[in-house]
Amino acid sequence: MNKRLKYWLCLAVLSLSFVSCDDFLDKDPDNRVYLDTPEFIENLLATAYPEADFAFAEAMSDCSGDRGLSAILDDPELQQSYLWRDVVETWQGTPAYYWNEAYKAIAAANHALEAIEEFEANGRGDEVRNARGEALLCRAYAHFMLANIFCMTYNPATAETELGVPYITEPETTLNPTYERETLEETYRLIEKDLTEGLELLPATYENAPAYHFTRKAAYAFASRFYLWKGGEANFRESLKYANLVLGDVKTDNPASMLRQLNDPSSDYLGDYYDAQMLYTSSAEPANLLLVAAASNMYYQPYWRYGMTVAIRTSIYKGGIFGYGWAYQTSGGYDYLIHRPIWSYYFQQDGLNANYGVLISSIPLLTMEEVLLNRAEANVMLGNYDDALIDINTFLSTRLSRNSWDGKAITSAEVQSYFGIDTKALPAWREYIEYFPYFCDFTDEANLEKFAYTNTILALRKAEFLGTGLRWFDVRRYDIPIVHTSVTHPTDTLVAGDRRRACQIPDQAKGNGIKPNPTNDNIPESAKQAAIQMHPMGWGGVISPNNK
Repeated sequence: MNKRLKYWLCLAVLSLSFVSCDDFLDKDPDNRVYLDTPEFIENLLATAYPEADFAFAEAMSDCSGDRGLSAILDDPELQQSYLWRDVVETWQGTPAYYWNEAYKAIAAANHALEAIEEFEANGRGDEVRNARGEALLCRAYAHFMLANIFCMTYNPATAETELGVPYITEPETTLNPTYERETLEETYRLIEKDLTEGLELLPATYENAPAYHFTRKAAYAFASRFYLWKGGEANFRESLKYANLVLGDVKTDNPASMLRQLNDPSSDYLGDYYDAQMLYTSSAEPANLLLVAAASNMYYQPYWRYGMTVAIRTSIYKGGIFGYGWAYQTSGGYDYLIHRPIWSYYFQQDGLNANYGVLISSIPLLTMEEVLLNRAEANVMLGNYDDALIDINTFLSTRLSRNSWDGKAITSAEVQSYFGIDTKALPAWREYIEYFPYFCDFTDEANLEKFAYTNTILALRKAEFLGTGLRWFDVRRYDIPIVHTSVTHPTDTLVAGDRRRACQIPDQAKGNGIKPNPTNDNIPESAKQAAIQMHPMGWGGVISPNNK
């Protein structure tokens, strides 16, 4: 018997001589929190959301340019992301940080589910019914975002052979357990299983901090994203169904009041700069369906080198849309200063007397604007153009500048004229069939109307989500080619099917046995040139063959 064990045994004997047996056994031997009440489980679930941004995704997208050597902050992780290279750093704003935070959130959900099972085994399942729903939704959300960052885009033709992410459903009980990557098809199956089961168990809202929990409405918003991003007719119908549960009937319920009122002169969005920042990420903003407080310096405006440039602002905002100006506010007149005032922060000290710490921001994970645009896109893919047009006009009613917009609704003819393809140009577009998603061949003349509406939706999404990182996921879903230029590096092109559309598995995870993503074998030069030629057409932007 070693000396340490002898010491503790002696201490126990001595303790027993001074206190009663009951008193001794009542003492907690350590500081662990036992999940023996519903309140403890609910507190644990507050940590089951990935407390991380995806600044790297914004840098990877076509919403970012090289702002030059005059930029104040030139951190390597954003440069590596902008150049579509493996990011080796692990601090906040990197893929590795998101990976770690997502799996920490999954671990919290799994520990909660383990405790919930004990309640159910003891006939107390009703007390933790809502907590089970939230835990399942949290586990589904974190795995879904991991799959859409670290895996290739879902396609039923390839999902059985593409790598997914390890889907963790049990708390870790051993040191450094080994995990295998399922197929992407299996990852999506497990996400959907948790999603659909969790949806049935959630409450309509929570008494405390409802904006930071999966309420039923927030869960429906997540479901609308999941099925839209998965794609295919059946999934578009599911996305539409869940979006309707958030927004109401497209023909009888007008959700304009649920959106950010960006063009209302009485709104803070057109008032004080800092008030606009605060409101965008506020839990009091009705458009924010789900928020997470996270350590984040995402585009700590306006200092980062890679982000919106004057040219990008001009291409997205300055030209307006359908002949009208946007109400979006931007600040700064130079590449190294320009930004949208959409992020607010507070400084969290590492201690009471510390003069160092981290920036904390409330990050909108799901918003009413996204749900509305999800529904419009799903309706377009299902051929319901009239319904999609209603949502387009609802969205524009809060986004067009009242200085230029006369209040008239956009017509279908305007959509097709502004974003369509002239049939005479169709043969040229057929060269780019490889760029389009599996669920629609836009080079088929029968789909020209669908192309015009899809391009409209993507343009609205690009304008709305600039600065948030969400544009990157549209780039992935539609295999949109991107050309990135740099003042210090050669021009690079992200072509359709490029393996760099999936972030590489972090080094630490690979060191623990997680299989890395495959890399590009050879990208034909012809594919790069085709992408460069196509890029100015502005797929998902505001410049199309008919309006450039």
